[in-house]
Amino acid sequence: MPHTLLLVDDDITFSTVVKTSLEKEGYHVLSAYHVNEARHILDQRAKEIQVMLLDWSMPDISGIDFLKTIKQEKSYEDIQVIMQTVFSDSENIQQGIEAGAFFYLVKPVKRELLCSTIKAAILGYERKKDLLKKLDESERAFKFLTEGIFHFRTLSEGDYLAIRIANECPNPQEAILISELFTNAVEHGNLNLTYDEKTKLITDNHLSKGVEHRLSFRENREKYVQVTFRKQPDRIVIIVEDMGYGFDFEKFLHLDDSRAFHNHGRGIALLNSVYPLKYIGRGNKVMVEIPVLNTVMYN
Repeated sequence: MPHTLLLVDDDITFSTVVKTSLEKEGYHVLSAYHVNEARHILDQRAKEIQVMLLDWSMPDISGIDFLKTIKQEKSYEDIQVIMQTVFSDSENIQQGIEAGAFFYLVKPVKRELLCSTIKAAILGYERKKDLLKKLDESERAFKFLTEGIFHFRTLSEGDYLAIRIANECPNPQEAILISELFTNAVEHGNLNLTYDEKTKLITDNHLSKGVEHRLSFRENREKYVQVTFRKQPDRIVIIVEDMGYGFDFEKFLHLDDSRAFHNHGRGIALLNSVYPLKYIGRGNKVMVEIPVLNTVMYN
């Protein structure tokens, strides 16, 4: 079944060209030429739509204001938004990021970059939906666990562990973001997958196969990620350590305007914005603390 995209742009000529191009790639494309029409489509078909390509400069209501509105509604929150804009300055990009647009395209859009970005957005959509589905279906396996050390090798094993840990947190759907640390530890840590190599694998739609292939290398067969879990009265402490060389983590703690145009590189920044990260040493070890105390005051 083809993936469904919603294209929101008041430039009919541009929208027609993009729609035709994407349909040739096998996507099912819905079009809206103004915000009210986009809202109607979302109200009727939000569950079908994985990605919305949204133009910043729309009449009546700007794309950025529309984005801020829909991100406040739970039924739309999982839709990945790609902001199309002629604005490429840091201030506008940061404004879009804060509103919930983690993918950017600058007009005029190159076809290869457009397709690569859509693939990345769909990958993010499907991964999030899969994790949340498994989270809903899982039980509190660590309910009586106060401390433990876990080892895993693969991405699926890491996801399994992330789900169990997230279920011990006050907001599991937010805490599941720790899976980004586990993914990073496998891909970039143990498997030494570079940023540019991951970019190409996503562009070619071969990320999963590429990771599995590297896991089979002789030098990687004995590598594992170690996760230390400690449940304290006021917080859950998680320490993640891989067997890689480390990386320049400082530039990934925040989403800057340059990476807003890449097809990945957002996970650590997103997690850090919710639960501040503390990297130790050369970057192959990181600690995150998730508060568990109820801070609501009663009169």
